[in-house]
Amino acid sequence: MRWNPNATELAGVPQETLRVYLVQAQTAYNNLMIGGQPVSVAYEGKSVTYRVADAGGLAQYIMYLQRMLGNCAAQRRALRPYFR
Repeated sequence: MRWNPNATELAGVPQETLRVYLVQAQTAYNNLMIGGQPVSVAYEGKSVTYRVADAGGLAQYIMYLQRMLGNCAAQRRALRPYFR
């Protein structure tokens, strides 16, 4: 199954808005990693607070936004054994 950006929660959001979300998320991630204090990220009228233990979730959100913007390399395919 291929990933379809038109079937996601942020489908139809303008690219410029997605870029703003990405910068906010990356800034929040940086602040979280260097300060250790909880940070909040808001988008589409929703707000999520991340703590150091949730850094993985914030990193996944950043990768999700990058995929929506086409900035992320295609996912690697599974390695399969090759017998001669």
